[in-house]
Amino acid sequence: MKFIHCSDIHLDSKINELPKEKRSLRKEELITTFERLCSFAVSNNVKAVIIAGDMFDKEKITSKTLARVLNAIKKAESVDFLYLPGNHEQNGFLQNKDIFPNNLKCFSEEWTEFNYGKVCINGIVLNDYNQGVVYDNLKLDKEKVNIVTMHGQVAGYKAKEEAEIISIPSLKDKHVDYLALGHYHSYSLGEIDYRGKYVYSGCLEGRGFDELGDKGFVLLDVDENKLTPQFIKFSTRELFEVKVSVEGLKDFIQVRENVLSLLENKISPDSIVKVVLTGEHKLDLDVDVEGLTLALNKIYFYAKVYDKTSILVTMEDYENDKSVRGEFVRLVISSDLEENVKAQILRKGLSALRGE
Repeated sequence: MKFIHCSDIHLDSKINELPKEKRSLRKEELITTFERLCSFAVSNNVKAVIIAGDMFDKEKITSKTLARVLNAIKKAESVDFLYLPGNHEQNGFLQNKDIFPNNLKCFSEEWTEFNYGKVCINGIVLNDYNQGVVYDNLKLDKEKVNIVTMHGQVAGYKAKEEAEIISIPSLKDKHVDYLALGHYHSYSLGEIDYRGKYVYSGCLEGRGFDELGDKGFVLLDVDENKLTPQFIKFSTRELFEVKVSVEGLKDFIQVRENVLSLLENKISPDSIVKVVLTGEHKLDLDVDVEGLTLALNKIYFYAKVYDKTSILVTMEDYENDKSVRGEFVRLVISSDLEENVKAQILRKGLSALRGE
């Protein structure tokens, strides 16, 4: 018997990381990926899909997105969809329960149980009122395969927004085999006790450079009393961050060739790429972030370049330079400005002095 654990799909997200002309396509890819997941569930004889919160990015849902989600679920009529509201949605999706298809079922603020033979799936929406009793009220049959669903923050995990705290020690010896979690956007797992694991499935698609790494869902295979989880990479695009040192390079041509050689044959053209330039370089090296960005965007779906380099320059190098350039460099170096600000002023000023 098979199940899917997914979460944090964030449909209708603004995706501000991307330029305007790319946002609409990326938003379409998010909903298309959910539709592909529904088709995957049908073709792989999945019994139920557990959505552990934040299927939508906010409480207000566009009519177009709502219609496509409900249609995709309805078409997958052989599969149950077990939906747990997250901290983003604030029950906005539940306002449409009167038009839900029969195979879409919801967890609530009390423990809700769904049974599939030997497999028992329990879930609860955490809030300020049930936090004190939620663990004591969880009663599981140790003879069954028990999957528990929650959305929130486990100690030690850093997510962008605050959410209800989940206490892993309080689930110890509760006969939990698999804790299906939502809120943290990267795949991650840990142990509850000798029997159970807690797992963040992560999001289906990365939306910005704070959501790097493989994205997808967890496929659970239950054979008799044994549950085996497998992460399935499923995203349409991947997001990468690549750090490239400019130390020892003489000009922009070398910088560009060095960056392209590091990315070539390692990153698909369909990817979203963040390049971070690092290291010290001489004052005469023109990094040309804009030119490098233009070159990369001709190759990849979207690329952004961050200049985190520092300029290797001392007062002694220019103490005898009587030109405007020398006076400018000495003035900036001797100022009380922060080093990163000095570097920016030197770059801009020297470009201006070159007539650029």
